Amino acid sequence: MPPMPPLHPLIVHAPIALIIVSLVFELVGRATDSDWWKNAAFAMLIVGALGAWAAVWTGGPAGDAAERQGVTEHAVDDHEEAGRLTLWFAISAVVGWTGAARPVAGGLALLLHVSAAVAVGVAAYRGGRLVFDHGAAVHVHGRLVPSDGPPKHEEAREKD
Repeated sequence: MPPMPPLHPLIVHAPIALIIVSLVFELVGRATDSDWWKNAAFAMLIVGALGAWAAVWTGGPAGDAAERQGVTEHAVDDHEEAGRLTLWFAISAVVGWTGAARPVAGGLALLLHVSAAVAVGVAAYRGGRLVFDHGAAVHVHGRLVPSDGPPKHEEAREKD
């Protein structure tokens, strides 16, 4: 059986865009009291949460491959943690949305939605650092580039 293609880098961009844009739609919907904007936000949030699940599911094998390449476990674990937080905040925001007709539930759903957007931004930043600082899954001329370990600024942080 051939190995599974690296799906994680293909999938991650959907939840990043959808969760953040859905928050913008949610805020516009609340500011204008427009059901259309709110419903569009909810639909994007649902698809974003499903995308976050797919990103977390495919992230395990991608993280293992990055560690075999020489990327530090600490850097991979930080990214994975932010991804899992994104997933749980997004799921919680979707569940909270179902009770959003009540003011307290609506406020909680918005707080969870903001938390999901912040968490996905942090996960995206950390994922970018895995690629651009550590060379995770980077190929040149068809060959995997070995990681030289953490950048100098990260080595100092790991000693603390």
